[in-house]
Amino acid sequence: MNSAWMLSSSVRRGSDISGFVVGLFLGSIATALGLVLAGSLIRAPLPPLVASSIVAGAALVLLLREFGVISFPLIQNARLVPQFVTGIPFWGPAQFGMEMGTGMRTYSPTGLPHIVALAIVFLASWPEALAAGAGFALARAVMVLSFAATREKAEADTAFYTDLPRLTQVFATLFVPPIVFLVVA
Repeated sequence: MNSAWMLSSSVRRGSDISGFVVGLFLGSIATALGLVLAGSLIRAPLPPLVASSIVAGAALVLLLREFGVISFPLIQNARLVPQFVTGIPFWGPAQFGMEMGTGMRTYSPTGLPHIVALAIVFLASWPEALAAGAGFALARAVMVLSFAATREKAEADTAFYTDLPRLTQVFATLFVPPIVFLVVA
């Protein structure tokens, strides 16, 4: 079962969306800054061409996966929405949002966030890492907010399961220019 469906269900049961969104931003920005800090140490001895080649190679493999050319499972910690999310106003959803923002509790149907994480480690500056973390949180927040705002919950769930997989290749294609820019720049 997908985390978007589970989370949208818990949001529908009345959990605090604002807490979840705050947690998403805190978790993803902290993770991005941690990745760039670790990356500063990892890439220090590497020539820039090697760092760029690592990101380009990994991006190519993950993009081939997105287009169905190759298949392999993604690294993920696929755990269910905990009961405390609906039981503790604001702080339960905030904690869960932080866990999802850090990637510690999430399903990952796409390899695109993995490419971003590698790009942060090997190529990103501090401001770029901050922007990537905020972008990750914003994308997850939009998903949940769109589920919460829809009037027809069953249609939203159906669209998520039927239409979103069809968009995988569109998202992957849109992802190519920023990765090329990062690798070449």
